Amino acid sequence: MSQPLLSIGMIVKNEERCLEKCLKALAPLRQAIPCELVIADTGSTDKTKEIAEKYADILFDFKWVNDFSKARNAVMDKCSGKWYLTVDADEYLVPDIEELVAFLTSPISEKKQQATIIQRNHFSVNMDGAYSDFNAGRMCRMNTGVRYVSSIHEYFDTENITLDDFHILNNTIFDHDGYAQISPEHRKQKEERNLELLKVQLEKEPDNLRIILQCLESSAFNYENRKYYTSYAMEKLKKANTSDEYWISDAAAMALQIATNLDLDDHPLQEEWFNWTFKTFKNSDHIDIDAKYIYTKHLFLKERYLECIKSGKEYLTNLSKQKDKSNVATLEKLYVTLHNANEIHRDEIKIIVAFAMVKENRSEEALKFLSEINLLKQNKNNIENWFKTINDLSVNDKSVTSISKVISDFLKNSDEEQSKLHNIIVSEINKIFNRTTQNDTFKLFCKVHGTIGISAKLCEANTKEAAENLLNSIEDWELFSPSALKQAIILKADLPKEFFLMPTSQLDSLINNLCLVAEDFKESLVEYYCNKEELKSFPELSFIYKLLSTILFNNTGLSNSTKTLFLDKFSTISECFLNTCYNPELLQNEDMLQFIPEQHLFSWYFVKATAIKETNSLEYLKTLRVALEKVPKSKAIVEFLIENFQNEEQQKKQEQIKNASPELIALAEQLKVMLSAFPEDSPELLAIKQSPMYKQVAFLIEN
Repeated sequence: MSQPLLSIGMIVKNEERCLEKCLKALAPLRQAIPCELVIADTGSTDKTKEIAEKYADILFDFKWVNDFSKARNAVMDKCSGKWYLTVDADEYLVPDIEELVAFLTSPISEKKQQATIIQRNHFSVNMDGAYSDFNAGRMCRMNTGVRYVSSIHEYFDTENITLDDFHILNNTIFDHDGYAQISPEHRKQKEERNLELLKVQLEKEPDNLRIILQCLESSAFNYENRKYYTSYAMEKLKKANTSDEYWISDAAAMALQIATNLDLDDHPLQEEWFNWTFKTFKNSDHIDIDAKYIYTKHLFLKERYLECIKSGKEYLTNLSKQKDKSNVATLEKLYVTLHNANEIHRDEIKIIVAFAMVKENRSEEALKFLSEINLLKQNKNNIENWFKTINDLSVNDKSVTSISKVISDFLKNSDEEQSKLHNIIVSEINKIFNRTTQNDTFKLFCKVHGTIGISAKLCEANTKEAAENLLNSIEDWELFSPSALKQAIILKADLPKEFFLMPTSQLDSLINNLCLVAEDFKESLVEYYCNKEELKSFPELSFIYKLLSTILFNNTGLSNSTKTLFLDKFSTISECFLNTCYNPELLQNEDMLQFIPEQHLFSWYFVKATAIKETNSLEYLKTLRVALEKVPKSKAIVEFLIENFQNEEQQKKQEQIKNASPELIALAEQLKVMLSAFPEDSPELLAIKQSPMYKQVAFLIEN
């Protein structure tokens, strides 16, 4: 076999979760150029080796010796390619490999000793939210003899290498999900392991800023460790020569990590440290971007809005001036890792600044920032804060046009891939719609294209005719607002048949949201549907059944009179619904009922109990108790029914006593005297109680 152009090296241990995905992502590169894949397993106990065997050209065991460099170098010793590339199992090469292939196959690769790729660290499991990019030194030309150094956070030795010896790959990206996937407990264990290795190095080099920085980063989950290394780092950094170009990158990163820790613990020295840091590290991306990001959020949480606006604007200016890594001036600047420099962080600060501006009555300036936000590219936190900000915005014609365009553009351009964002945005809009006191923000939504705009107009409708005209103009019911439905019901508007044909999950969501609104509306809702004489279709019947049963099972705090009205209608609706849904033979076989949903099962028992209530009170109570046994979540409503029934029976008795004739009262008194002459449980006493005469006046005697 001829010499491979590229050797890809990996060390793995228990990587069953991600290894195959990683190796499949490398396939296009291995097909494009001659490659070999060399993997060292350091003690896996899952299916890692089994997966690796399917892809690796060389797979071998390496006994772990608490030294990452030794493991990496052992892999390099078995490689024969002209160039070497290190890959971790939780990293996935993006499909665009053109830049990497072009470099390896061009003459320029013969003049370079090392190359960097982009490691994109994602913070969400789906890799669709915030991330940070890191220029990772992962490639070297094998004939240079370069080796890995450091037992932890290992790296290629660059002592005798200049910036000219590096090639920077700006479009070769490895997506890394390890930080997002790792559980807090696992991460804590990993950091504790790293810290033990770092302590050994720190004892040998107590003033090494890079090692101190790594100790800071590995002590985040332990308060005592974090406190100790933060204090240690502050002392060492203030004594260090921060003008030394070689150390400036590590020193600035260290100052940033200290600021992060102080802010995390709300330390009394945090303000002093921020000021010292900004003064000491001018023109450092770590400070101008990352530290400014943290400081802006710090000021926002402290409600220091004017300072927040100033700091946020500085962050945004610095971010826009960030230089391309291809033009870095020093080797140290090449490896600067910015944690808060992507679009998500940029837009987060824009929203924070806009919110602060609103608080300072600067709505016009806030509008500029808000209208620049593309909702398609945000995470949940940014979306929620964006809507929170526009809800307090002073609305004018300009803001109505600009903000409604942002929402309309999102709704028009989003697709299935943005369904989660879709749901978040609709939820935020509904929160605003659900406010009991509508404000000028509604003007924004009335201008939004499609269903959202119609829903907003419906919320402000005041006649049945207006509501029905709006309802009939809706083409896409997916974004229909529960608040709009609430107003339609209040106005007693007829819902079009298309409404009832919505997907079941969507109707269920509408119903659940509808049941969360104000108590006074629930009474209007129940009254409307309880008095509705005609059900035009099964979908409408199904909707009303779900709506009423949801209110019932959620124990929504209706008044007793409204609840009684509701229960009377629910019995009728339930009987109609069950007879439409199920074969009559099934409904006649109680043993088969165990296979139907709980709500339907309760409805069956409730209908049965209602039918016998007037003729057999004991059987009525027994049926309700069986319903409770079969459907425990019906406890509140069964208790209400039983209590209501007992009160009704007591009232009937009181009415009978009140209206009893003198002859019956006299007969009752005679029987009382007779009964008192016999011992309890005697045959004679039992015979009298079973006689027609006794039963005629039992209500007077037993009462």
